[in-house]
Amino acid sequence: MNFWLRASAFALALCAAPAIVGAASVPSGLRSTGTIVVQANVSGQPLTAGGNIALYRRDNRYRLDLLSFGFPGTDPAMSAVFGALIPAGGATVLYDGTDGSLTLYSNANHAYYTEAPHAAAAPPTPVAAQTPNAGRDPLAALAVLTRQLHDVQSASVFFTGHSMLNGHPVANLDILLKRHVPGKALEDYHATLALADDLNGFPVRILFSSTPPTKDAFGGSLRIDLTSVQSDTPDDATFAVPAGYARVNSMSDVLKPH
Repeated sequence: MNFWLRASAFALALCAAPAIVGAASVPSGLRSTGTIVVQANVSGQPLTAGGNIALYRRDNRYRLDLLSFGFPGTDPAMSAVFGALIPAGGATVLYDGTDGSLTLYSNANHAYYTEAPHAAAAPPTPVAAQTPNAGRDPLAALAVLTRQLHDVQSASVFFTGHSMLNGHPVANLDILLKRHVPGKALEDYHATLALADDLNGFPVRILFSSTPPTKDAFGGSLRIDLTSVQSDTPDDATFAVPAGYARVNSMSDVLKPH
């Protein structure tokens, strides 16, 4: 199930997007609950799965908890196979927007995996650490955005209008992105965001799809709906791996039965 994990990480990066270009107006912290739905092809088998999530944000750090996960409409035997891919008690994805690092951990397995896409390069300077006028200086904002677009081949953003969604007035964006990390296959993404006007542009719905580079690779779509959002300031421990967890070599090692 690496697809939903990487898709979740990309969704968290999309949550961070408003902060990149307008950090001064985005709330520094919040907690929310909602739902997640994944549609994918796994070894030629179509799969639809969904569950409940919790999402936390503090400055440039994000945490997504998969609280429950089910496979409605799936053959019981196949559901058992797919269900074994997610450890009991779910999993947690951490994303740090300052350097793009991604961490996955499992409370059931007491294991975690971390990767930093640009570990060899100096991490981008956090928005808050720049000059006092950086939040209002368009050139400074563009410099931050440029660092975030490392390895992106092309990207486009379209505004598609206003609507009401999940109890919030929202502005709707459509995003197309092609990304190529050296040594890896081309990644082709499409996302739509509903940015809540009364939450200073924080997304209350994210629709995300990924086109796999080969027919055997994972691909599919993910939908996140945040149905309850409240301002809060989660403490630092919220965005850290619990003490005593063992580091493993891959995402699959975090999730496999121990």
